[in-house]
Amino acid sequence: MQHSAGSPVRFRQLGPDDKDVVTQLANDGFHGNSFYMKALGLDARRFQLYWHAFFDLTLADPAAAVFGLERNGELQAAVAVAFDGFPKTSRAARYLWTLCRQLATGAFLRYLRFLRVYERAMKLPAGERRVEARGLWLFVKRDVGQRGLGSHLVKCAVEAVRARGKLLVTGFFDASNRPLEQFYRRLHFTVTPPFPFAGMQAARIELRLARMEVKSDAQGHAA
Repeated sequence: MQHSAGSPVRFRQLGPDDKDVVTQLANDGFHGNSFYMKALGLDARRFQLYWHAFFDLTLADPAAAVFGLERNGELQAAVAVAFDGFPKTSRAARYLWTLCRQLATGAFLRYLRFLRVYERAMKLPAGERRVEARGLWLFVKRDVGQRGLGSHLVKCAVEAVRARGKLLVTGFFDASNRPLEQFYRRLHFTVTPPFPFAGMQAARIELRLARMEVKSDAQGHAA
């Protein structure tokens, strides 16, 4: 894997101050993506409005995390992850109200249909949901000109959520995107058979994790 050409990359969790730069990264990364534009029912302009509202929500909600890779202070890749309880009810209401005001009525209703179908496809038993880290979006800057940033980011994010006690990493992707399917398989994710989604084909991914060992000192206390 090559991710170290030139300056080293830095992994960190992003915060509200990073909203503008991660919004731009997401907008650039998904510009022209016909699968998600059709699935969410959003054109390019409305997708940009969606990203602003999405990161307002995820960067402030403790039941979510956005992790990024930086080189020389520039964000080059990011992944958004949600945990059990996301989104908090009050934040979800503000998020939906923002989208309702900014999107046309038809686009907003199509987005609500997407959410309903998506949640049905991703639904897990309550016990598994408590230990789930659900990958919502993965973005890699298009012009970085090197391989390996996406896989490096996913590996770092998996360890970060495992440190929080999460034992199941899940996600959702366009099943017609064979390079993306191979990307997840190389990272040891299980990929489900394709299933119908919004007139297209989607698939789920899963990665089950071992619990982190807790080291003890000589007196038997957790270190």
